[in-house]
Amino acid sequence: MTSKSDVKKLVKAESERLGFTMRQANGRWEITNPKNGRTSYIPLQAMGRGLDNYRTEIRSLLHDHPTKPSPMVAATDPATEKADTVPRDTWWSVEALLAAAYANGLKPYVSGGILHTPGPVEAKPYADMLHAREAEVIAQLTNTNTATATATTEGDTDVPSIGESAHVTRTKPRDIAADAEALWGLLREAAREQGDVPLTNGNVPGVQWKGALADIIKAVGQGWDSLHEKEVRQYLNRTEHTRCHRPRATPPVWWVALEWNNGGLTITKTTPKPDPRTVAPAATKPKTPAPAVATASPATAGPALRALIGFEQAIQRTEAERDQAIRERDDARAELETVRAERDDLHVKLGVAETERDQARAELAAINAVFARYSGGAA
Repeated sequence: MTSKSDVKKLVKAESERLGFTMRQANGRWEITNPKNGRTSYIPLQAMGRGLDNYRTEIRSLLHDHPTKPSPMVAATDPATEKADTVPRDTWWSVEALLAAAYANGLKPYVSGGILHTPGPVEAKPYADMLHAREAEVIAQLTNTNTATATATTEGDTDVPSIGESAHVTRTKPRDIAADAEALWGLLREAAREQGDVPLTNGNVPGVQWKGALADIIKAVGQGWDSLHEKEVRQYLNRTEHTRCHRPRATPPVWWVALEWNNGGLTITKTTPKPDPRTVAPAATKPKTPAPAVATASPATAGPALRALIGFEQAIQRTEAERDQAIRERDDARAELETVRAERDDLHVKLGVAETERDQARAELAAINAVFARYSGGAA
């Protein structure tokens, strides 16, 4: 992992060379091109080939937009000059825009009515263009009518369009499984950049990745709260896609599964089940109606029916106890995963503290050696 000072030197040098402005805001570097107003955000710390990606990201601010026509085309093509009144991200059709996004490494998909655009840092301008035309892109990816997905313009009716309703879907709860798969994809790419070193977790094959998971989450989890981040990490652990192999190493060593497979596990947020102790009596009422006793044979109705009802009640109590035990087990597993995550963080902090302690000891030993030489010379 590259130190924060190296990232700062890179950002400062590139900004001064290109005439950009830089400042630190919300835990990131904010670089702005004053000529065209474009802004980019760079994390304070890089991993792998992060410095090269940051340099490319900063230099991309020199260009107004990936779809801006060349000066020759703008000067000779009357149609292009007329298109200056239209937003630049509408110069391409949705099909051409998606083709360009795929060609630059983006993997857009729709989950829960929300557009996701995982991919490399260099392709961020294309991701911005996709989100700017999110309604049309979602309609294209889901094979719906794109003609009705365009947003209303000035002078159109005030009736909300499908494009406007598509933006409302961002208020829906996030898809934990989809976000977990996107995070795993970034981890898999990072492991591939480090050489795809084989590593197994039990009998499950995978690869090794060295780094801080929090840095990867910052790249993919924009807008995640702490609860959603915790649920995504638990999902990856419970589906056997990631595991901290050596938490005390600096940086930590992770195991990442080779392929994505959720193993049939899904996580959905629903209302909690009612207490089985209050459900069981209510469930037994419709099973013991008075007319059913009257229709039975007078010779066998009493003892047989009572025995059957008692047997059903025993089954219901057993099922309620089983459901309660399953809930308690899931709660215990969730608490265990939380404790493991906190333990991993403590191990990382302890490893950093031990490294700093060893450095301090080495410096102290060197200082003592210098004093010893001077003392011996004086004697």
